[in-house]
Amino acid sequence: MRGGPAVRPVRHCGRHPRGWQDPDPKMAAPREVTAVVSGEGEGDGGGGSFGSWLDGRLEALGVDRAVYGAYILGVLQEEEEEEKLDALQGILSAFLEEDSLLNICKEIVERWSETQNVVTKVKKEDEVQAIATLIEKQAQIVVKPRMVSEEEKQRKAALLAQYADVTDEEDSVPKHQCGRCP
Repeated sequence: MRGGPAVRPVRHCGRHPRGWQDPDPKMAAPREVTAVVSGEGEGDGGGGSFGSWLDGRLEALGVDRAVYGAYILGVLQEEEEEEKLDALQGILSAFLEEDSLLNICKEIVERWSETQNVVTKVKKEDEVQAIATLIEKQAQIVVKPRMVSEEEKQRKAALLAQYADVTDEEDSVPKHQCGRCP
């Protein structure tokens, strides 16, 4: 016999493509995924509420929450809406009776959707609040009028008058009579 980990047999239940395997319970989930499922991170979108709920639900069903919780959460995050239910049925079919399987999978997907709707709403509210704060800050910025002394006003008026005279003189010279043109 060869040395190394034993390979689990491939399941062919008709719900998954050929070559699909159940996750090996001996393999630990990445720390980030475990944190999300156990409600320690924000990756589930609900501040831990969905992760905690899923942990409790899997435990009540007698399913290893450390392995399958992370796996289910990954399916919910990555799969398209139509495929979530089928994928969950494939995962949980080894643990649940056929008559309760569909209802439990629907319950998980519905709870996930509710959590995501709440997260989306909170994000929109945060964006609106950020915009309101930015507008308030911009409204507080006031350009102070520059104090100009009487002497500076007179200098400015003299310069403008001088250049106004130059412009008037240039306009009065007819074309091609300036002496520089042939």
